[in-house]
Amino acid sequence: MPRNDDVTFAHEIGRRLAVVQYEARPQDIGPKAVEAFRKVAVHLARIEVPIAGPAISIFEADEDAFHVMSGFVVEREFEPGEGVEPYRLPEVEVATITHVGPYDELDKAYDALGQGVAARGRHVDDTGPMWEEYWSDPGTSPAETRTVVFRPLTSPH
Repeated sequence: MPRNDDVTFAHEIGRRLAVVQYEARPQDIGPKAVEAFRKVAVHLARIEVPIAGPAISIFEADEDAFHVMSGFVVEREFEPGEGVEPYRLPEVEVATITHVGPYDELDKAYDALGQGVAARGRHVDDTGPMWEEYWSDPGTSPAETRTVVFRPLTSPH
C-alpha cells in the first residue's frame, strides 16, 4: 500500500497523446477505458503512428461523473479519426505516487498522495486534470498491477 512518503515531485513536459473522450461514472470507467485504448491502438496502427509510451487516462470531475480521455503517448502529430484525437498533457509541476495492486484500491494511492503533498506544505491543483499511467499488461494479476497517479500542484507562494 502506498504511503504519503512515497510521493515524488516532477515536471510534466506536456507529452503528446492520442485519446478517445467519454463521460463515465467511476464504476464504468474500466470497461470504457479498455474500449478507448483499443480504438486508439487500432487507429494508430492503421495510420502507422507508433505508440511511444504508456496507456494513460486523464480525469476531470463533473458533478456526478468524470470527463475522461484515455489513450497512449505518441511522439508526433497524427491524423485524427474514428473518435481518436490529439491531446497534450499540461506542462506543469506534478506530484506522483505509484500504486501496485488492484484498480479498485487506487483511492488509497490518491489519499496517500494528498497527505504526502500536504505534509510538504504544497497543494494539489483541483482546477486541472489528474491522470493515471498504466504500466502493466492487461493479463497482469490485479495484485501486481502497477499504476502511477499524477496530480498537478499549485505554484508555491
